[in-house]
Amino acid sequence: MGIIRHLLLLIFICFSNSIFSNNDTIYVDNVSYVKYQVKVGDSMNSIADYFGVTVNDIIKNNETSLRLYLNQLLYIPLKEGRNKEEKNGFNFQRLDEKYNIALLLPFYKNLNDTMVSSFEEKKEADKIIINKSKMALEFMQGINLAIDSLSKIGVELNLVVHDTRNDSLQIEKIIQSKSLDTVDIIIGPLYSKGLKIISDNYGDDNSKIIISPLSRSSDFLKNNKSTIQINTPFKTQSKIITDHIINKHKEKKIIICYDEKEKGLAAHIENNLLKKLDSIDMMSMIYTHVDSVRRQFSDTQIVIIPSFSRSFVSKMLSTLGGIDSSFIVYGLSNIKTYEHLDYENLMYLNVHFPDPYFFNLGSKTDSVFLYNFEETFVARPSRFAFTAYNIMMNFCGPINLYKLERYKMNSGKVNTYSPLVHFKDFRLIKADY
Repeated sequence: MGIIRHLLLLIFICFSNSIFSNNDTIYVDNVSYVKYQVKVGDSMNSIADYFGVTVNDIIKNNETSLRLYLNQLLYIPLKEGRNKEEKNGFNFQRLDEKYNIALLLPFYKNLNDTMVSSFEEKKEADKIIINKSKMALEFMQGINLAIDSLSKIGVELNLVVHDTRNDSLQIEKIIQSKSLDTVDIIIGPLYSKGLKIISDNYGDDNSKIIISPLSRSSDFLKNNKSTIQINTPFKTQSKIITDHIINKHKEKKIIICYDEKEKGLAAHIENNLLKKLDSIDMMSMIYTHVDSVRRQFSDTQIVIIPSFSRSFVSKMLSTLGGIDSSFIVYGLSNIKTYEHLDYENLMYLNVHFPDPYFFNLGSKTDSVFLYNFEETFVARPSRFAFTAYNIMMNFCGPINLYKLERYKMNSGKVNTYSPLVHFKDFRLIKADY
């Protein structure tokens, strides 16, 4: 058995047992109580909101304080009329719905099987996954976790997985097979080139939706009303940034630092600010060298870095970190994906950026996902697993995680919900508004 087939088999069979069981209900003096065990990310407020009671109700009935500890057992008084089913840590009513889903991911199964064919019998073979396949496998973990959660509330899912190999010819073969003609939801491909091919064939089909999980490009949306982009495009990100600056920092000097190649991005943000502010202390400058930047800074200012270039963003953050001044820095969502960034410098510069894939442990949805994932896979989830899970729960389940708006006339929709976040104490939190 090839390594990819082996791994996928493990992913699919690990869901044979339920992760969560229903909380036990007891009755005392004609009052019903539910036993609840404190989980990762829980707070008194989140538990109270979840059960529709007050924090005082919990404290009074458990003789406890506001401080909680993991696996602590609480007895929650239930309010009359609470008739929703408890499934996987949520209060969900049964949906009893059915979806046919096609998942298009680059597993590169042919490459992986070829890679291990000469040493199939070696123990090391089971540990080898070529880097190209890693993203798809992590995405698959999130898909399967969502399938398990949704099945418990009556959602029937027929999932067909296609290996795109990130190859246009392979995607054309999938289309020619007619296997996508009868599905309700197409998730993927992951990359814009493949998305364009799928959208050109099915983008105006009102019987289905096409979901782009990761692509930043919006080219595939044009004239394809059935397409949806989860990754918030630059146009929306720039509005999120400028709205926050206008609300919080319009009195400060604003400096837009950009690379010559991305002059258009800088101009777009500059125009957004000028539309909203009659009077503004603002300048745009092309980064050339450290001294050219240093001369423009005063004691306190806002710095905007409208760039998708890893090298340029890294260079700018390093430069700003060496300037003796006070900053609030705004960048784009790609900052989160860069490896080897100095998190202390990100905190020192107070770097803010929109994050359409923000993971919030203060959220009941996200904390339950984390608990389920760690229980199932004995590992921390990647952002790809988290994204896949959210897509399934949003489009096949009862959770509304995205705000979808028509990108342009006669185009598909984009997700405009992208909270502005920044680093504090080495973790991401939402910015103040």
